[in-house]
Amino acid sequence: MDSSHLTRKLVVAAHAGLAGSLVGATALHIGWAKQVDTVRHTVSDYALSKNAAAVFAGTVASLSAGSAALLAGLVRSRLPIGAPATALLGVWCGGMALTGIFRTDPQGGVPTARGLTHRYAAGGAIATLPAVGLLIARRLQGVPGWERKARPVRRISWASAAGGLAFLAAHVSATAARPTPAVRAIGGWLGLAERAALTLELSLLFQLAEAVQASREER
Repeated sequence: MDSSHLTRKLVVAAHAGLAGSLVGATALHIGWAKQVDTVRHTVSDYALSKNAAAVFAGTVASLSAGSAALLAGLVRSRLPIGAPATALLGVWCGGMALTGIFRTDPQGGVPTARGLTHRYAAGGAIATLPAVGLLIARRLQGVPGWERKARPVRRISWASAAGGLAFLAAHVSATAARPTPAVRAIGGWLGLAERAALTLELSLLFQLAEAVQASREER
């Protein structure tokens, strides 16, 4: 199997995994709409809902597999992504996998080692992905003919960074020991802030997959 054919298969696998995670997330939001508040509760709370754990695990597994295929595709492509971006994308893949293995703790409950592992794995993953996009966009700008293709990657990366910061602010507010009314109000938007951040980061993953596909077509 030549390199171009393998890269094409990796791009297809990446798109399939990412699309599968969208299907799973849609199923969770529709099927368990009465049990999980999309404004206050995080996506991970679906795993605590009746009969939703398997769907949540499948959704995360699909996202992790698609991201891993994307990582392999980027490495095999001729794009100058660099070691830092490669390592950080690996952190994203590993963090997503851990969120599927270790379930979150119920909001307001006593923190457990399982729940803390889930929380830090998810937080680390969400924090690293925008950096991946920015690093790759910066390198692509130096490649002849790729200046325009780097722009959407850079834009969605900055948007993802902003979404991640909004989620961080909401998470800190939601877990504050002695919240003021203003802090409590910000924390009440935790679920919506996380969904916005994840939507932007999923868009970034699709954008990176398109970059790998474009690099293959130019060979």
